[in-house]
Parts: sequence; structure tokens; C-alpha cells
Amino acid sequence: MGEKFELVADIGGTNTRVGLSQNSKLMRQSIKKYPNANVKSLDEILIRYLSEQKLDIVAGVCVALAGPVRNDIAQMTNLSWEITKDSLARVTGAKTVGLLNDLQAQGYALDHLSDDQLLPVFGKRSLGSKETKLVCGIGTGFNACTVISSANGIMVPAAEAGHYRLPAASQQQKEIVNMLETKFGFASVENILSGNGLVELNNFLCPHTPRTAQDIIQSATAGAQDAKEVVDVFASFMGSVLGDLALITLPFGGIYIIGGVARAVYPFLNAQNFVSGFCDKGRFSDFNSEFSVQIIDDDLPP
Repeated sequence: MGEKFELVADIGGTNTRVGLSQNSKLMRQSIKKYPNANVKSLDEILIRYLSEQKLDIVAGVCVALAGPVRNDIAQMTNLSWEITKDSLARVTGAKTVGLLNDLQAQGYALDHLSDDQLLPVFGKRSLGSKETKLVCGIGTGFNACTVISSANGIMVPAAEAGHYRLPAASQQQKEIVNMLETKFGFASVENILSGNGLVELNNFLCPHTPRTAQDIIQSATAGAQDAKEVVDVFASFMGSVLGDLALITLPFGGIYIIGGVARAVYPFLNAQNFVSGFCDKGRFSDFNSEFSVQIIDDDLPP
């Protein structure tokens, strides 16, 4: 039996990670990762995990996922899974069930981060600040959520920021947006700020050198100039989009970015691409320079 354990799960577009918590503390040695491909539902993964852990039930379950949650029902953005509180309770035997967007979960956990889990992009860290923060995810997809502190605690409203229209701040970016609109009918932020977005940029800039997202990063790291250009353009879009979001949300408590793609491009972010795009806001350019940006250097943040 597992009445003393809580089950926690993080569902991304590619993998699902499942672990156990006890007394509100994550047991890192219990974490396992499962690929989502060819899996019909989250139930399959949770049943398998509980069997592997030799547990029949758990006291509680909390699932964070890449997609919107409404009326206790979640629909994955990049998967065909539908997840409900009722199904989670049935599969796990849990009496307490939580279901929320994965960026919301990270927003609630921001103040549990330590200095050694952060990579500075620019500005000074201010995690302990009670001012508004912004948490962004750049991985299989893109999203961003505002983290608001109040006398009653932290509130993190859900959002689907990856699906608004991709802005274009230069002639080259306009051409890329036109390419995406021709291909997809609509150019969203996620079409660029994601692993697939790196591939789309490579196809546009290097049509005779097909690469995966991993290939692009490896080639850029090895010094290939065409691959570095792909990452530079990606970084410029990244800066421009996050700079827009900063003006919308005013995160004087800092901007915190998670996700494998964000960590992969971190070594290439500089004043000429990311920072330039972030601060290129006309008469509000100096204003944007007051924000701080950090990347969370941990695949398993709190």
C-alpha cells in the first residue's frame, strides 16, 4: 500500500516523468521517464509506474501537463490524451488529486530554486522578490505564465502563450513568418520557439543541409557557421518574444526559462541576438533593460 506517498507526474510533448513525494518533498531516486510515443493514455503509464514501485494506491496525485486545464479536464496540446481528475483518482486510488498546466507548476515552485540551478542571461537575479515574475518554457512546445505574489500567497494564472501570432521585427523575420504562414496557415510563436522551430529555421536558412534540432546545436557547437546562424536567428526571435511578454506582464521579479531547447541554446545567447531582440522596443528599449532573465539549469526543478 502507498498511503504515505504522493504521486507526481510531469507530462511534456515527448516524455512523461513520474515520481513519488513524501511530506511534500520529492524523492528524486523514485523518478522515472517514459516516452509518450505509441501510448494511448496517461493511465497506461501510471499503472505501469505503480506496478514497478509495487504500490497499489497513493495518498495523493498531482499531474502537471503541457496543455490547458478546464473544469478538471485537461487536453494535451501536442498529444491526443484527455486527462481528468476522476481518471487519476481511479487509477491511483488517491483521495486528493491535482491537475494543472506544467508552466503553472513551475511558477509555484520558483521560490524553491537555488542559485546553482540558474544560468544568468542578463540582469540580476531577484527570485526572493515579491514582484511579478514570468516563467517560460521552451522545449517540445512553448508557453509562458505570470507568477503573482499577494497577501494570500502565490497565484499563477494559466495561459497558452505559444499559440499567439509570431511577431516579426526585421525583414528576415517577416520572410520567415511568411514561410510559416504558407506552410501552416498561421504562424504561431511555438512554430519557432521549440525544437521543431529550430528545424524550420534550418530548412529556411540551410535548405540543402537538413538537420534535426540536436544536429543544429551540435554543429553550431562545433563551429559550423550556417548552424550558428540558425541559432542566432532563433535567439533573436526568443529575445523579441520574451521582450514583448515582459512589456505585457511587467515581471520585475525576473523572467525564468525552463526546457531542454532553452538550455541547449543558452551558450549562444548574447548581446547581438537575444538581448538586442529583447530590448528593441522603441522608446521602451531602456525600460526593458531593467528586467532580468535566467535559465533554469535543471531538468528536474522543484
